[in-house]
Amino acid sequence: MFGLGIRSKIRNLLHKPRPYRSIVIESTDRCNLLCVTCPRLSYDYKPRDLSMDAFRNLIPTLKNYDNVDLTGWGEPLLHKGLFEMIDISHDQGCTAGFISNGTLLDDRRGRKLLEHKVNWMFVSIDGADPGTFSGIRVGGDLGKVVKNCKHFVELRDEYRTAEYNGPFLSTTFTMNRANMPEVPDFVELASDIGFDQIHIKNQDVVSKTNDVQQILFPFSDDQPEIPYDEMKSKFAQARLIAEERGTRLLLPTFEYGFTKTCNPMQQGGVYIAATGEVSPCVNLGHPTPRMMPDGSYLENTGLIFGNVHDEGFDAVWNSAKWTKFRSDFESEIVPEACEGCQLLRKSEFHITDSGPKTAELRKVAV
Repeated sequence: MFGLGIRSKIRNLLHKPRPYRSIVIESTDRCNLLCVTCPRLSYDYKPRDLSMDAFRNLIPTLKNYDNVDLTGWGEPLLHKGLFEMIDISHDQGCTAGFISNGTLLDDRRGRKLLEHKVNWMFVSIDGADPGTFSGIRVGGDLGKVVKNCKHFVELRDEYRTAEYNGPFLSTTFTMNRANMPEVPDFVELASDIGFDQIHIKNQDVVSKTNDVQQILFPFSDDQPEIPYDEMKSKFAQARLIAEERGTRLLLPTFEYGFTKTCNPMQQGGVYIAATGEVSPCVNLGHPTPRMMPDGSYLENTGLIFGNVHDEGFDAVWNSAKWTKFRSDFESEIVPEACEGCQLLRKSEFHITDSGPKTAELRKVAV
C-alpha cells in the first residue's frame, strides 16, 4: 500500500492543470472583530453574505480553476453555507479553503470542516503577547485562538485517512511597529501550535493615516524611521527557531521598490465580493481608500467590472473593460487602478515558478 505522501505525489502528477490557479469568492464581509489594520474601517459598508444561489450560479466557472478561496474581508466561519460551498468546490474538482481569525474555530466547527474535507486554512494571528494581540485584533482573545488552533491540529490527526490527509494549516502574522519585536516569540508559539507554515508579512493595504505610522517598509517622507537593524535581528532569531523546529517560515525581504508582477493576477485575477460584484482582487473589490506616497488620498479605489446578480460571469469576464485590464498586465503595463497598490511591492511574495499553473496548495493539501 502506498503511503500518504506517495499517494499525494501520484495524484499531483496525474492532475491536469486548469487555466487558472485560484478564484476568490468572498463568502461574507461580516466579521466578529474590529482589527485596526482592516480596510473595512476605512469606508462605510453594509455587512452581507454571498447568497448560496449566487454561489451555485458560479459552478460552471469553477471548472477553470484549481482552487476556491472563500475569503474576503469578513470571517468565513460566520457564513452558514460555508460547508456547502466547500462541497460544491470539491464536486467541481477544486480544492477549497479560507483565511480565518480563529476565534470561532471551536470543536463543532472544526469537526464539520474536517468532515467536509477542507483542503487548507490560514489563521491570522498578529501577536505573541495577549495585550499586543488584543490591541490589534480588537475583540479577540489570543488565549482562545491558540486553544482553538491547537485543538484543530489534534482533530486533523483524528480525521486523517488514506484518502484525506487533512488541511494544510498556515498562520499569517501581519507585521507593524507594535508587534514586530514579537516575531521570534510568535514563530515559537506558532510552531508549538503545530502549523505547517508561518508567514510573516507586511500590511497589504494602506488606507488610513495611522497605517502610514505603523507600516515597516518605505512609503513616504512622513513616516517614522524604520528600525532596520532590529528587524534584521528579529528575523535572524526567527529563522533560527524555525530551523531548529523544522517549521516552514516565510519572511518579507528587504528588497524595496515596485514590480509589475501582481500575485492576485498570477493566481487568476478574479474576486467576487459578497455583494456579487466582480473585480480583479480584494483590494479593488471594495470602495477602499488608498493613501499615496506623495501625501495624496484616493477616496475610492474600487474597480468593478460587473455583478453576477445582474449578468452571467462569462459576460463580465469577456467585457471590453476587463479584457483590457488583463491585457495590460500581460503586457507588463500596470493599470491606473493599481498604481500605488502595496501588492506590487518587491518585498512581498510573488510566484516565481515556471511550471504548471496548479496551485501550490494542491500539492500539499489534497
